[in-house]
Amino acid sequence: MCLTASLSACKKPEAARPLLGPAQDNTPVSVRGVAVVARTQAASYALTGTLIADQQSQLTPLVGGRVERVLVERGAHVTAGQPLLRLRDVDYRSSAENAQASLAQARARLGEAATGRDPEQMPEVQAARANSELAADMLRRTEQLAGNGSVSDQELQRARANAAAAAAQYSGALNGSRGAIAALRSARVAVAQTSRSIADSIVRAPFAGEIAERFVNVGEYVTPQRAVVTLVRTNPLRIELQVPQERIAVFQQGQQVHLRVDAFPDREFTGEIRYISAAVRADTRALIAEAVVPNDDGALRPGLFATARVDLSRQETIFEVPADAVVSSAGVHRVYVIGEDHRVQERVITIRSRTTERVTVDQGLANNERVALGRLDRLSDGALITE
Repeated sequence: MCLTASLSACKKPEAARPLLGPAQDNTPVSVRGVAVVARTQAASYALTGTLIADQQSQLTPLVGGRVERVLVERGAHVTAGQPLLRLRDVDYRSSAENAQASLAQARARLGEAATGRDPEQMPEVQAARANSELAADMLRRTEQLAGNGSVSDQELQRARANAAAAAAQYSGALNGSRGAIAALRSARVAVAQTSRSIADSIVRAPFAGEIAERFVNVGEYVTPQRAVVTLVRTNPLRIELQVPQERIAVFQQGQQVHLRVDAFPDREFTGEIRYISAAVRADTRALIAEAVVPNDDGALRPGLFATARVDLSRQETIFEVPADAVVSSAGVHRVYVIGEDHRVQERVITIRSRTTERVTVDQGLANNERVALGRLDRLSDGALITE
């Protein structure tokens, strides 16, 4: 009979307790109300871009050779003209000594006239020319005397032979002087080339910057086609911004650009638009504007993603709320606006910038409104609250 049954078996099961979450009844949620702060400032337009180096170059040696010494490491800051790499220059120095010897020989051949440029001024050429003129004058007189029968035909032939020999001697001396002058010039060029090769065996920084990569070690053989280091100039940096075609009219050179990066959420960097593309890109229908950003302390790095704000020529009102009043999920940002009936309204907002403490809102809020702070996980649209 039922009398022998356990009394607990006759009891009805208790209802399951509800899980914690947004309030589903009229039980007020205790929150703290915070006033929205309105602020008027210059209107601006937000863009995004990636910071790039002002200059970046993969340096190659001007001559080939074996690496004798590496003078820099990755991350080193260098000045323009600073040596970065030394190649073995023994062969270049030997070539330079040979070139110097050839130059000395060419100068000795020309003697005191080594600085001259006109072969007619060479002493041997002047002597040969004088002999040629004298032989030619003697031939003319002999031909006159032969016409009168005063000299024999044998003497006339001798005079002609002497004149021809003197002319050939003059021509040879002139050609020899020209060759000596050419040899001197060639020797000077060889000296300059070998001296330049010695200088080029040291790879120097073409501009001040920072070593981003080093590709060689001591003992390796490099050629002018092989990169040895990557040098980047990080002050200033540049950022390339794609301006939609409907916003082209409000952008111009000289406008200030304010940047924020995730690495420094509480810091704002300022740059200036220096370059604007001459044409809109057909694939994106956007105009490219490039801003230059000073980086004196080296805080910014090429490759950082940045949010840029460009000031426009008008005023606008923005709103600030505490960062803890904003709920973010899947890229959507929400706040709970407190109404006069002590209920909250869920509001989607557009964030312009944020720090660890404050959030600047473009759209979604109005002046004289208040937002809820605290226990936001218990709130939903229309929830009853108490302060």
